[in-house]
Amino acid sequence: MADNQNVPLVVDLDGTLIRTDMMWESLSRRLRRNPLAIFQILFWWTRGRAYLKQKLAERVQIDPATLPYHQRFLAWLHEEKKNGRKIILATASDMKMAQPVANHIGLFDEVLASDGQTNLRSENKLRVLTNKFGERGFDYAGNSSADFAVWRGSRQAVIVNASQRVLREAAKCTRLGPTFCENFSATAVAKSVVKELFWDSGYLVAIIAGLLLASSFPNFSFAGFAWVAPALMLLAAQGKSGADRWRVGYVTGLAFWLASLVWLLEIPVTGFPILGWISLCAYLALYPGAWVWLVAIHDSRSTIHATWTSRMLWTLLGAAAWVSLEFLRGWLFSGFPWNFIGVSQFKIIPLIQIAAVTGVYGVSFLVVWFSLALFSAVRMVLKNPTRRFVWQAEIVVPMTVMVFCYVGGFFWMNREAPPENTFRVTTIQPSVPQTLIWSSSEDTKRFTELLALSQRALTNKTDLLLWPESAVPSVDEAIYKAINQFVRSNQVWLVLNADDVGFSPRATNFFNSAFLISPDGRWRQSYHKRQLVIFGEYVPLAKWLPFLKWFTPITGGWTAGDKAAQFEIQTAAPDVSSQVITLVGTNGTVKPNHSHLVKASPLICFEDIFPRLGRDAATADTDFLFNLTNDGWFGESSEQWQHAAASVFRAVENNLPIIRCANNGVTCLIDSHGRMQQLFTDPTGSIHGRGAMTSEIPLATERPSTYYHRHGDWFAWNCVGLTVISLISWYRRQTLAKN
Repeated sequence: MADNQNVPLVVDLDGTLIRTDMMWESLSRRLRRNPLAIFQILFWWTRGRAYLKQKLAERVQIDPATLPYHQRFLAWLHEEKKNGRKIILATASDMKMAQPVANHIGLFDEVLASDGQTNLRSENKLRVLTNKFGERGFDYAGNSSADFAVWRGSRQAVIVNASQRVLREAAKCTRLGPTFCENFSATAVAKSVVKELFWDSGYLVAIIAGLLLASSFPNFSFAGFAWVAPALMLLAAQGKSGADRWRVGYVTGLAFWLASLVWLLEIPVTGFPILGWISLCAYLALYPGAWVWLVAIHDSRSTIHATWTSRMLWTLLGAAAWVSLEFLRGWLFSGFPWNFIGVSQFKIIPLIQIAAVTGVYGVSFLVVWFSLALFSAVRMVLKNPTRRFVWQAEIVVPMTVMVFCYVGGFFWMNREAPPENTFRVTTIQPSVPQTLIWSSSEDTKRFTELLALSQRALTNKTDLLLWPESAVPSVDEAIYKAINQFVRSNQVWLVLNADDVGFSPRATNFFNSAFLISPDGRWRQSYHKRQLVIFGEYVPLAKWLPFLKWFTPITGGWTAGDKAAQFEIQTAAPDVSSQVITLVGTNGTVKPNHSHLVKASPLICFEDIFPRLGRDAATADTDFLFNLTNDGWFGESSEQWQHAAASVFRAVENNLPIIRCANNGVTCLIDSHGRMQQLFTDPTGSIHGRGAMTSEIPLATERPSTYYHRHGDWFAWNCVGLTVISLISWYRRQTLAKN
């Protein structure tokens, strides 16, 4: 005993004095309070563990009284202290983490810790202790393989909370002293971090909800998961404060968007894909976070679930809030209406016919409404376990409405007579990799291949040939002449995508455009793309913040068009001597059946995911819509199918067929009810290959316009109004409660 009194005892903190690790505890608590801090933490880590620990200590304060101490070892330390022994706390944790623990315990004569520059661990710790106490001039209490270096320079090893392997290896380093290894758990720290970061926070359930929601979209298309995910989001937020509820929703959104937009990493440039992927997902996750907060503030009222009526009102307001946020996402910062929850149901054709009245927002409303009713039903069952059928009252109304919509959609789809005429369209899918599109040295070769592929596809007489976005290189004089020669020799109408230039006294404007070329080689009409891809076709605030261009794969900027266009295609007239001169539709449109004047409206790139753009393009006498897109940016990924799924709803909303012509998929024909009537695949069965598809587009003599086409986003605006009113009501209650 006297010998021990003369030798200082150095005690490690993490895993030894406490059964956890201060850095990981701080890390988990920091991420629980701010999930976005992960990016900041990764940056700190690049500057070393000592710097990371210092920054965490500055932002996270842990109450020492709440830490899990090794009680038997702590009692032994008290005995050693009573016997007059000098005890030093030496830890790799930052000083700002270690000092509060030392003050709370009240045993230590000195504290040695990391300082933001030196990580006091292993060899670094041995060097400091040897300089202070001399070779073999101290005993050291530790628990892990990181302590082997320290034990080699110590007089005696005190083993605490360690495995048998550590015990054996420590005995090779120095003489063994007392051991305190009962109830050792190799996963104790991991369990503590997981419990704090994922379980207590609700993040684990939130992540599961986000991944389930992502899997309801292509390529998985498990549509049923979308009906469960919103309920799981609320389950994860149950019983938490307002800020924690928002965080739960944000984590759900982050998991959903990171998983469903992983195809952004396929963009063939360095650096930008991962930066764009993370930044876009971080922004989009704000919307699920806001939704959970909005729903939870009403759910927190003690009377909200007292009656069936109040519970039903809560589910309706929750569904309206979801639609409001989707609607806002489709407009704010030029809009990104990708993967609306209603789009996940694109294969359930009868159900999605409600979009002809409400737009896609009505389908989103149904899905979320049912999910909230399901959540309410489960909660009522748990609250009243003896009432066997208490759940039925919670879901009977949304279930009835859903069945009504499904049956009504079925009848809506089967009410129209078969078309008398069709219009033949051939679409070309060249499947050109994006790297070749960017390579000017390949322009001649890929244009020659495009012409050859088109020539082979015209073995049957077609009325219109479509080339996708980015299929044609820059139109110089040689390409212009080649195109004119091609259409004249084949006597075919052609629509292609190319750049257009507009000159004005103030600026020269470049447009992403579609052109209609007649069989006589005349470039008759053009359409300028109206919805540009942010950071893809234009950089916001580029005039004031030009450095933003450094973070994008583009070097210039395009100008947005200002109006929709309608291409008029005159086909050869058949013998009309015995035919009626005109046919009058129910909407009053007069259509000569002998002129074969077909009207088609273009959408370029991702414009077909915007409900308002599809509605603008679909005028009263439009025969069909077509989309020219280059999804080759994203390799052979889920992006192509997610894009096509959104296009389905433009057909339903406007009661018009859509033909999609893509660079590498999905090239397809979608009928006016959202059914994919024809899908291009190459000889191997892939949608991404090279080839052509010829389709017969029905030309209806009577095509009644939909309620959505006539009245637009009325349903979404009503949801916005309900959400705003509910927020005002909540704010007034909060104000009255404070007074």
